[in-house]
Amino acid sequence: MRHIPRSIAVPLSLACASLAFASSAAASPDDLTEHPRGTYVVVDPPALSIDTPTQAGGSPSILFLNRCAGGETISPGNENSSANTSSILGGSVNFPEFPYGDDAWNQVVSRTRELYTPFNIQVTDVDPSPAQHDEVIVCGDGGSAGFGGAGGVAPFSCGVIPNAITFVFAQTMGNNPEAIAIVVGQESAHAWGLDHEYKCDDPMTYLSWCGDVQFQDGDYACGEYSERACSCGGATQNSYQHIMGIFGPATPDTQTPLAQITSPNDGAEYESGADFEIAVEVSDDIEVTKVTLFVNGESMASDESSAFGPWPAADTPDGTYEFYVEAEDFAGNVGQSDVVTVHVGVDAADGETGDASESDSDSDADSDADPADDSDSDAEVDGDSDTNDDGDDGVGALPPGFGGGRGDDVTSCACKTDETTLWSVAAPWLLVVGGMIRRRRRRA
Repeated sequence: MRHIPRSIAVPLSLACASLAFASSAAASPDDLTEHPRGTYVVVDPPALSIDTPTQAGGSPSILFLNRCAGGETISPGNENSSANTSSILGGSVNFPEFPYGDDAWNQVVSRTRELYTPFNIQVTDVDPSPAQHDEVIVCGDGGSAGFGGAGGVAPFSCGVIPNAITFVFAQTMGNNPEAIAIVVGQESAHAWGLDHEYKCDDPMTYLSWCGDVQFQDGDYACGEYSERACSCGGATQNSYQHIMGIFGPATPDTQTPLAQITSPNDGAEYESGADFEIAVEVSDDIEVTKVTLFVNGESMASDESSAFGPWPAADTPDGTYEFYVEAEDFAGNVGQSDVVTVHVGVDAADGETGDASESDSDSDADSDADPADDSDSDAEVDGDSDTNDDGDDGVGALPPGFGGGRGDDVTSCACKTDETTLWSVAAPWLLVVGGMIRRRRRRA
């Protein structure tokens, strides 16, 4: 695709860096919130058409929100979200990572999904390449991309641009997830042929926002700070019906995710104080959004970041442990893995602790101080130590405080940090969920 000369690359009198306050006849200035504006670049579209097949009734169209983990380089070229090329950049640009942390990012993703809930569009922050998808780079600032002061920019034609890359400049927008998500809605929809709309509660507006901003099902004038004819013809546009006409309504998601613990194996035996990892595999027809680990029936840790897991277990006390995971998708469908049973310092056949060749001493069997000393007597094992008591059901009794976790910020990703524990107890051991949140892998 080639650029139209920059002198006519933005419609009418549109100023891409304009930050001046604008009021709307539809709302009081007191109800409006100021924000940096986005823009679009008109492109000559030999590779795009309004005849692009729609996704109505089929698999959802994918909209990938890219937080540029570790930095993301986008180069000039035809629109190709899998190849990281964009028709509106004058040169290669390295976009730094989204700067506001996981909690703000999760809010951006959630709010964008809300904007597109009525439509057959899957909003994800997991790179679907090489599958066909549209992509929004939610990183960097307008100046570094050649659009100084703009909140975002997109290629624009009167048709659907396949595999388009659009841009929302997070550093320009500031740490405001609501504002960033609305601009994501505007820029992504520009690539589907939507113009700016003179309606302050529609994401396509150039006015300051008012009310509950959603794609509005009504015929409204196009324009930035005043009404004008729409760039693709006509005096009005209906953003809701335009998107609905391309992608169709959202298809109810009733399929349950699949989940499996791949390590350890069911029935695995470890020595006292062993270290091992709990690794999982999950899948879904749309996307898994959360995986929760359960230990002996208690929810111990959750991960909202793909790839999910693993959870390392360190300095594990004697006992028999039952692990399973639950995987949840966008629609709230939950799939549960099979239960995996692990014996630590416990003989799987008869519930005895440790090595049967060791001393038969009752005191040795009950001693946590020397887990290498063991007992041949089931009665002795069951008789004294509550911590190591297998009970009639073969599952080790839980230590006091079992079930503790982070609990410090339920709105953030309850993910894998050095401080997270599967249970917290005043004892010389912890089963630790270790490691910082794994950053999403960059595309090759």
